[in-house]
Amino acid sequence: MDNEKNSLEMLNGEIAEFISRADAGNEIQLFECDDFLNSIPSFTDKHTIEDTKKFLEFLGNPEENMKIIHVAGTNGKGSVCSYVSSVLMKAGYSVGMFTSPHLVKITERFQVDGKPISDGLFTEIFVEMLRRVAEYNADLEAPYFPTYFEFLFFMAMLLYDVYPVDYLVLETGLGGRLDSTNAVAKPLVSVITEIGYDHMQYLGETIEEIAGEKAGIIKPGVPIVFFDKRAESTEVIKKRALELDTRAIMVESKNIQDTRRETDEAGNKYVAFSLNSLYDKYVDLRLSTEALYQAENASVAVATLEILRDNGAEISELDIREGLMATKWEGRMEEVRPGVYVDGAHNIDGITAFLDCIEHMECSGRKLMLFGIVSDKQYKEIVQEILKRDQFEGIYVAVLETSRSLSVSDLKGAFENAKDELGIFGVPVKYYSNVRDAVTDIITSRKSGDMVFAAGSLYLAGQIKGML
Repeated sequence: MDNEKNSLEMLNGEIAEFISRADAGNEIQLFECDDFLNSIPSFTDKHTIEDTKKFLEFLGNPEENMKIIHVAGTNGKGSVCSYVSSVLMKAGYSVGMFTSPHLVKITERFQVDGKPISDGLFTEIFVEMLRRVAEYNADLEAPYFPTYFEFLFFMAMLLYDVYPVDYLVLETGLGGRLDSTNAVAKPLVSVITEIGYDHMQYLGETIEEIAGEKAGIIKPGVPIVFFDKRAESTEVIKKRALELDTRAIMVESKNIQDTRRETDEAGNKYVAFSLNSLYDKYVDLRLSTEALYQAENASVAVATLEILRDNGAEISELDIREGLMATKWEGRMEEVRPGVYVDGAHNIDGITAFLDCIEHMECSGRKLMLFGIVSDKQYKEIVQEILKRDQFEGIYVAVLETSRSLSVSDLKGAFENAKDELGIFGVPVKYYSNVRDAVTDIITSRKSGDMVFAAGSLYLAGQIKGML
């Protein structure tokens, strides 16, 4: 606590400077805000939900006037958020969306009607948050400063209070029970997407433990929509819903039928599927993606939208059809150049879905992979799964531009050990100290008909999108 107090006192001058410059009408640049936010982990630690609720109360509890859809899960959170938002916009509503992480630019985390907020609006809300923190600390004996994610969450609450929207789609950061977004007491509906193995150092070693953390977003009297992927997680969610006397709406794989890839007359590729939902049967729903796994996320979104319709939202079947098809979610099997795809898959379940997706994608040449991953993921298991599938004729492995990245030696060790264990020796693997060199090499070495797939981290997806 003393270290935090001393660090915060050292920052008082910097905070005061931001505020005085803004008051004087001087322009504050986005990179300055970014630099300040990136420094936050050096002087503060995660706070309790009670701390978060106290600060929200200081802000006037703006969340109480918002119609919030709260989304948690291991994989698919961002996609579900995007599908729900797109359909609501098609239905004529204004929609805010707070998600994480960003791929290229921090403003991506705050969207209004499908578009990131401007740099100017971001800096305006950023300074207002500094002002509120300074005012809050004036009455405290022990200094308080939010963590990186907490700060951004509070910014979202200020943003959508000052610039209100009809609906706010709110994605958790890590977990659910202890996530700062869980300070929202009464969302319209809570959603839990697929649960798998990720962030085990924080959430638990078993599916049941991880599901317990995710199920922490379930609130009394608030319907919970969830995807029935694993029996272990389903049991945990249903039990928690029963304890809180909360209606649980389960989306099952058997309700999603005839999932397939199609191409329209203009040559545009899409995924089509049919869905038996809680209320309706939807035939031939279409998604602007080649990722078959998105049919599951879209189905969760449809179930969520039907609950919103129960709560008074005017959403037609046409809105659902057009909204789903109009959805574009960056970094999820996104074709950033012809034949070049980036996917943010970064855990074993995500990588498995990614590999399943590309297994049957038509390719007249070679399939090549660009891979990068951070050190706190199940990288050894992921590397084994990639090699075991034997889908790529070349793998380009890069160190990411983050302190969390694995080193070249660690990456090489993971691949060489996996090759030895699997008895695989024919797949050429190249290693690079940075993503730019790997991208340059794989793009320039492509031959006609070759396809490139990048996966392993959202950092990798963002860095590639920033280059291409």
